[in-house]
Amino acid sequence: MSQQPDSLPQLVARFINNTNQNIFLTGKAGTGKTTFLRSIRQHTHKSVIVAAPTGIAAINAGGVTLHSLFQLPFGAFIPDNNGLNMPYASTQVNTPRTLLSSFQMHKTKRNMLKKMELLIIDEVSMLRADLLDAIDLILRSVRRQRDLPFGGVQILFIGDLLQLPPVVKDDEWSCIGAYYPSVFFFSAQVLRQTPPLYIELEKIYRQSDNTFINLLNNLRNNKMTEADAQLLNKYYRPDYEQKSDEGVILLTTHNRIANDKNRKALQNIKGKSHFFKAEISGDFKEFSYPTEDRLEFKIGAQVMFTKNDYSGEQKYFNGKIGSITKLNKDQIEVSFADGSAPANAEPYLWENKKYTVNKDSNEIDESTVGTFKQYPLKLAWAITVHKSQGLTFDKAIIDVQNAFAPGQIYVALSRLRSLDGLILTSPIPSEGIKVDSSLASFAEIKKKPEELNPILQKESKKYFNNFVMEAFDFSGLMQDLSYHISTYNKNAKKSVKQQYKSVALEWLKETEPLRTVADNFKAEVNRIVNSGQPNYLAHLLERINKATAYFEPRIKEIHDNIREHCNELKGIKGAKTYHTELIDLSNLYYGCLQMIYKAQGLIKSSLQGKPFDKSTIKKPAFPESREKPTPSRKRKSSAEIKPKEDTKLLTFKMYKAGKDVKTIAQQRSLTVGTVEGHLAHYVQLGQLDVLNFIGKGKLAIIEKTIHKLDSFALTPLKNELGKDYSYGELRLAVAYMLSQKA
Repeated sequence: MSQQPDSLPQLVARFINNTNQNIFLTGKAGTGKTTFLRSIRQHTHKSVIVAAPTGIAAINAGGVTLHSLFQLPFGAFIPDNNGLNMPYASTQVNTPRTLLSSFQMHKTKRNMLKKMELLIIDEVSMLRADLLDAIDLILRSVRRQRDLPFGGVQILFIGDLLQLPPVVKDDEWSCIGAYYPSVFFFSAQVLRQTPPLYIELEKIYRQSDNTFINLLNNLRNNKMTEADAQLLNKYYRPDYEQKSDEGVILLTTHNRIANDKNRKALQNIKGKSHFFKAEISGDFKEFSYPTEDRLEFKIGAQVMFTKNDYSGEQKYFNGKIGSITKLNKDQIEVSFADGSAPANAEPYLWENKKYTVNKDSNEIDESTVGTFKQYPLKLAWAITVHKSQGLTFDKAIIDVQNAFAPGQIYVALSRLRSLDGLILTSPIPSEGIKVDSSLASFAEIKKKPEELNPILQKESKKYFNNFVMEAFDFSGLMQDLSYHISTYNKNAKKSVKQQYKSVALEWLKETEPLRTVADNFKAEVNRIVNSGQPNYLAHLLERINKATAYFEPRIKEIHDNIREHCNELKGIKGAKTYHTELIDLSNLYYGCLQMIYKAQGLIKSSLQGKPFDKSTIKKPAFPESREKPTPSRKRKSSAEIKPKEDTKLLTFKMYKAGKDVKTIAQQRSLTVGTVEGHLAHYVQLGQLDVLNFIGKGKLAIIEKTIHKLDSFALTPLKNELGKDYSYGELRLAVAYMLSQKA
């Protein structure tokens, strides 16, 4: 924890992984915000979901829209249950009461939001303040953490506030304006109470010309000098005529201007048009299309790549402009004015993502629910400033005399690599860009790099303490287990589930002592963290290791007992729903052990000064008792089918080779109970002696109990004999008695 990060991005990554601090990460165009997002997503140990305000922004970020993630209604939100003090409103207005009363979310999605530890919101410049307050309300409600901002979820806001602003209609602003000083996300009430840590990436990768970089900084900060205006206006060329072979693109403010320019330029080219239709599969809504689903090109058309060359040959990049020199239904060749080698465009696959909780790993998984395959090209005589975000140009004509939003001139200029490629259609006013006063005010809380380390130390200590306390908090498990027991409320003759209430009560009885020990351990954790000792982390890790050694076998045993009971229910009519409930219940125990391992790894990594990411997380080993994925129904040919050795036979061979039960379980990554079950098969066949596994005294008591109950069913036997007898031992004894009957 004392190791100094090498760079600002590394420091921010530590804030993400070692604290629960909300962060606003910004930076000028080309400073690497998107690269940082991808890195965090790939490496963080936290359960993360990526979202954005619009469909296209979500697709580009590899995430989902905020509206779909939180099932938000469209319209305005006001943080006031009294509603509007207006006789009528021309737009839909939601209040906390109306939002929650109409809020319906499937259990699966609720569980996902409960599992989420980190929410990354990209392109946050477009996020409205009222929408963020609505998200805060839903997270507090779903996660049952009404006193914590965002229900305890850490939020990483990423974006440049001088780029695309939020869209708010006049009638919407007339409703929400009384509650928010500005429409920007940072004006949300939740952030006015607990502002995020404002961090700005400052190293620019797009431009290398210091004069140009300084000029952009002045534009951005509304500190443009007369010398800056004079420098820019040297590139004012009112009579410039755009030519197709120069690789120059027009940046304009309105879609209509860009579309007209591209359409007329294409029409002026003599020759045959070729059309390329996108291949769309699964769930991919039209409003999220990352490019046109039907492209029209001709030889000689000026086009722009909208993606980097993923072949690794770097023949083109996102924003590189060229002209089509070869064109047919299977080939689009683009040549470039800079003399670089021509490139053949390859179709690109965009994916629409969906997040779910994986029932096997108990973690948030992202899956692809739809795809959009199309050539990453577009006509490029003109493009709007809006759509140019993220692109880099060598040459551009900038037409922003009708700029309608603060920052559009800055955004347009920042697309260029250098001033050498600039052509202005109108002069830049010497007063520069009018920056919204609320933006300037918010920027005042920006932290200097040297201020961040002390905050990191303080917040890390708080996070470690809270994480360990949460990892050993069994109150949620007890609450869910108690609720499960309360559902055994039907007639035993009509319900399969009701017959096993005593089994659930036994699980409760075994879990209650764990909660007592955990509560005592949490008090000890508090004492260690607040002791003021410089080496408190080493002491804390020592105690966590001992606590893990205590809890691990006990949690595993209860988990395995539940899964063993699940196995007994297979094939029993009317037990399907009950079986699903038990799987969910066993996953709660899996999750508890998962959290304990994570707390252990987090403290250990911090002590070693190493990053703690998803690759270093230890996972509970319940391979045989975990649910298996549904096998594919696709038939394989006889040549594809490879015979598998019977798993019971493999265990039998290992046992006969001199390995004991525990060794076999470890080497095969099975539970001891599963290995005993395999061996019971051979006891029943008479090929193994049951006394190799159970003492005579225990065997006699089990036999006596079987006669008393007049049943070989394992669960009643377990209830009768108690925790001194494992399911494996009972199965072995039953196998022996069955062998005697044969």
